Amino acid sequence: MHKKDHQTKLIHYSFFTIILIFLCFICLVYPQDNKSIYIDKKERKNIVHRIAQLLNEKYVLPEIGKQCGEQLKARLKAGDYDQITDAKEFADVLTKDLQQFSKDKHNRVRVIEVNKVIKEADDPLREPFRLLKLMQNEHFGFQRLDWIEGNIGYLDLRRFTPLSVAKDMAIGAMHFLSNTNAIIIDLRENPGGMPDMIQFLSNYFFEHPTQLTGLYVREDDFINETWTSEKIEGKRMTNVPLFLLTSRKSFSAAEAFAYDMKARGRATIIGDPTRGGAHNVDLFKIDNRYEIYLSTGRAINPVTGANWEGVGVIPDILVPAEVALDTAIVYAKRAAEKYGKIKAVELDETVKTMQNQLAQAEQLFKDEKIRLAETLIDSLFQTGRNVKLSSEFFVNIIAYEYVKQRNESMATAILKKNIEYNPDSFSAYESLAMAYLYLDKKELAQKYFEKVLELNPSTSYAEEMVKRLKSKK
Repeated sequence: MHKKDHQTKLIHYSFFTIILIFLCFICLVYPQDNKSIYIDKKERKNIVHRIAQLLNEKYVLPEIGKQCGEQLKARLKAGDYDQITDAKEFADVLTKDLQQFSKDKHNRVRVIEVNKVIKEADDPLREPFRLLKLMQNEHFGFQRLDWIEGNIGYLDLRRFTPLSVAKDMAIGAMHFLSNTNAIIIDLRENPGGMPDMIQFLSNYFFEHPTQLTGLYVREDDFINETWTSEKIEGKRMTNVPLFLLTSRKSFSAAEAFAYDMKARGRATIIGDPTRGGAHNVDLFKIDNRYEIYLSTGRAINPVTGANWEGVGVIPDILVPAEVALDTAIVYAKRAAEKYGKIKAVELDETVKTMQNQLAQAEQLFKDEKIRLAETLIDSLFQTGRNVKLSSEFFVNIIAYEYVKQRNESMATAILKKNIEYNPDSFSAYESLAMAYLYLDKKELAQKYFEKVLELNPSTSYAEEMVKRLKSKK
């Protein structure tokens, strides 16, 4: 932090850059105190000259920053601001002029907010308090999840909230969408947010690490690259038809997400062109009353070499935003039907492969080739993973069929492999204990019931079974 600049200035490719990017968007929607604050001629002059200085030194496009500062000073000298005595009105007028001169919708002047809880402008909890209230009111950006007939998943995403705050919610949303045949993500009311959430959600839609839009920062003269991750929590949806809805309200981070998906050919964009903000900001303190969000970096997409600044993201299917969802549903149903047929074929082929693996494993056990049989059981679990046939529920059903046939080798091999894949699941141990009990292997049944109690002492059934088995010795 450079105290001489009286600013909140942080390294762009650090965690703190992400904070500043997010601050920009929340200032667009969070209401300020309507209390009138008087401002005089001297203060107006100091503010304009300070803004001009910051534009000249920090604005991402140096020539435009310098020109914009000169234009503001010219308006001041011409007396255009002389009649303004209200601090909030002056901030609004300066914002309008800044955006007009720079053609940059991110630039914004505002009065520093205080309230009955945060009473000082330099209180370090001022911004966290404001941000938390906003996030809570917006349900951390995840407005609505829905299932639409035709196996279409719908997510109304109102903001890209910080990943550290909303990661669990994001994972939950992706789990909800993971088995649909088409996905619609609604960005029509999304004014932006955090790049780490963009990256996180993008992970689910690309099979391999993929380069997304990066950030060039004037001060560092460096492009910070952004890539999707190799590992995710949950299931990738790399081939699921994806539709994004946009409007003139879709801004900045929402535009980045749409632009990346369009540039990579991963999604179909439906609606109106977006607002056109491809810069990122730093938050600078002007004086004890004012602060300014000023663009200090710009987005650069690795595919196009450009961005959406001033023009927005142009949809693939141009329709008024108010009918974008209805239009998307029509297209999504067609895509879902086609994709559903592909999934059905894949499921049939998976089941056939698993049938062969089970039959081969049975024969290997009969031939006493135990190690090869167990290796094949492991392959069985890998085969069924993508269609969820390796989940505990289905594994138990498969194993139960072998228990009924009193095929101890197959039943216990499957259930032991289930424990390997779910080592912390008491129910996995309970299934094996029950199988041994059914197969009259009481000592082994007791052993695994005791393991159930070790993992979950409140399991009354396991406790009772241990007592009974011990009493029969």
